[in-house]
Amino acid sequence: MTTTRRKLPRGRNALPVDEVESLQRERLYAALAKVLSERGYAATTVEDVIRQAGVSRQTFYRYFDSKADCFVAAYQAAGEDLLAQVLKQLSAPQDEAADTSDGADDDPRLRFERLVDAYLRTLAANWHTARLCLVEAFAAGPDVLPTRAPLYDTVVDLVAETLGAAGTEARLVCRMILAATTALATSAVADNDPRQLDSAGAELNAYVRKLWDAGLLEPHE
Repeated sequence: MTTTRRKLPRGRNALPVDEVESLQRERLYAALAKVLSERGYAATTVEDVIRQAGVSRQTFYRYFDSKADCFVAAYQAAGEDLLAQVLKQLSAPQDEAADTSDGADDDPRLRFERLVDAYLRTLAANWHTARLCLVEAFAAGPDVLPTRAPLYDTVVDLVAETLGAAGTEARLVCRMILAATTALATSAVADNDPRQLDSAGAELNAYVRKLWDAGLLEPHE
C-alpha cells in the first residue's frame, strides 16, 4: 500500500476518472496506515489523513463517510494486497541453490514453512500496513469484522491447501494454526520489533511439525 505522492496530470494528458479515483484511494489508504502507525486509531483524525495524503477534505468525503468508513476500505485493500504479495512469493521460482531433487516440494511441512516465511517477509516489508491490519483493526471496532471474516477464511483455505489437510477436524486445526500465527505476528508488530517475526516463524514451524507428527493434520478424511 506504499504509494508515491505525485501530481495528477491535467488537460489532454488527464488520467481516466476511474484511474484518478483508484490513485486517490490508494493515497488515502497509505496515508491512513502511516498516521495510524504514529498516532493510533483513536487519536487519528480525518484531518490527519488528508494532510498526510495531500488531498482535500472534499476528496476524502467523495469516497468515504467517515474515518471508520475509510478504515474498513483500507483494511480490505490492505488484506488483499498482502495476500497477493504472499502468493506472488510462493509462485516465484525457488533459489537455484536450493536442492529440490529430494521431493521437498511435495512435503506439506516444507510447503507450510515457505508459506510462513512469505507471510512474515511480507509483513516486515509493509510495516505500516501490517500494523493497520493486525493492531489497529482491534481499535477500529466491530465495523471491520464483516470484511475481516472472508479474508480470514481465504487464508484458512490457503493453510489447509498447503498442508493437504482435509476434513472438518483438520480444517479446525488449520484455523487454530492461523490464529497462533496471527497472534505471534500481532505481538511483533505491536511491539514495533520486526526481529520477533523470525522467532515467531521458527516457533510456528516447530509447532506445526508436532501437530503433523501427532496425526492431527491428516491429508485425507
